[in-house]
Amino acid sequence: PPQAKDMLAECLAMGADEAILLSDRALGGSDTWATSNALAAGIKKIGGFDLIFAGRQAIDGDTAQVGPQIAEKLGLPQVTYVKEFRLEDGRVIVKRALEDGYERLKAPLPCVLTAIKELNEPRYMSVPGILRAAKAEVKVWSAEDIGVDKTTVGLKASPTNVFRSFTPKPKGKGIAVEGDTPKELAANLLADMKHKHII
Repeated sequence: PPQAKDMLAECLAMGADEAILLSDRALGGSDTWATSNALAAGIKKIGGFDLIFAGRQAIDGDTAQVGPQIAEKLGLPQVTYVKEFRLEDGRVIVKRALEDGYERLKAPLPCVLTAIKELNEPRYMSVPGILRAAKAEVKVWSAEDIGVDKTTVGLKASPTNVFRSFTPKPKGKGIAVEGDTPKELAANLLADMKHKHII
């Protein structure tokens, strides 16, 4: 929406070089599929990128789909839930968060990363940055500007209909299996599963 300009002005005040807003009635009502079509078209128009950062998930639908869909539409590798990254020899080395730990991955550039909040500590807006942002222009691009097929964006192009939204019940507390050797751990786990009539 047009009011997103305010957030982009904050980004400029924090040090971003340029801000572009995709805003057009033709894009309104887009679900994740249609949104990623518009964003991928905008990114293609900008061109010359090495890394594309997306949030982990939106705060409304929590689907975590737009970043990976952008990667697919641009034919790029992707890594989700990124906690840390560094560039090395034309590749990005990533520490990716999992439910029970982390994994390290390498991906060629260019690629798409979706970020968790621990990836970065946002800068404060400096006074010079605020003054620069006040003078800077936030470009506004329409659907025509980005050359997106209008049959692939907006409410009519969105295959998703949300009928109900709810928070799932939290998972139960896990258990710790004790043992000094892998064989002992397996035996203790088996005994516990039999005791609980799981097997």
